Amino acid sequence: MAGSDPEQPSESAADRQPTHAATARTLVARARTGTLSTVAREPVGFPYGSLVALAADEQGMPILLLSQLAEHRQNLDVRSEASVLVAETHAEDEDPLACARVTLLGRCARVEPGGPTLDARRAFLGIHPRAQAYVDFADFAFYRLDVQAIRYVGGFGRMSWVNVDEYRTGGAGLGP
Repeated sequence: MAGSDPEQPSESAADRQPTHAATARTLVARARTGTLSTVAREPVGFPYGSLVALAADEQGMPILLLSQLAEHRQNLDVRSEASVLVAETHAEDEDPLACARVTLLGRCARVEPGGPTLDARRAFLGIHPRAQAYVDFADFAFYRLDVQAIRYVGGFGRMSWVNVDEYRTGGAGLGP
C-alpha cells in the first residue's frame, strides 16, 4: 500500500501546492484591473499596453468594457490578437517580481448583443458597480478575450505554460 512504508513519508493534500492552472484562475478571478496589450494601428505592428478594468466569466475568460474612443479598442477592431497581464498585489516592501502573475493570450472580440452580453454585463458590473454610470453609453461595448495560451509565473524560478482546458475548468487539483 502506497505511503505505508515507515521510511517513506506520506504526502498529504496540505503538503501539496495548487496547480499553476488553479493559481492562474484564482489570480484572474480576483483581479479588478490588468494590462491589455494590443497590436497598434499606429505605429503599425508595435505592442500597445493599456491599463483596463476587467472581470472574468465562468470559464475565467477576461471581460472588458471598452470605449470606442480608446486606442486599444480601435486596435482590437482592426486586429483581435491581444494579451492580458494580471499580477498579484504586493506589499510596498516586497519585490514585485517575486509575486505571481499570469499572461493570457488570445483573440479579443466584441461580445455581440444577446445572451452572452447579459452574462458579460452581469460579471463586469458585479466587480465594477460604478461602471453602471457609463455602461449604456453608445460608444461602450463588452469585449471577451478567448484565451488560447497562458503563461504563469509564480515568482523566481516558478513558471510554466498552463493547459488552457485545465484553466477553463477551474484548474482543479493540486500539483506535485
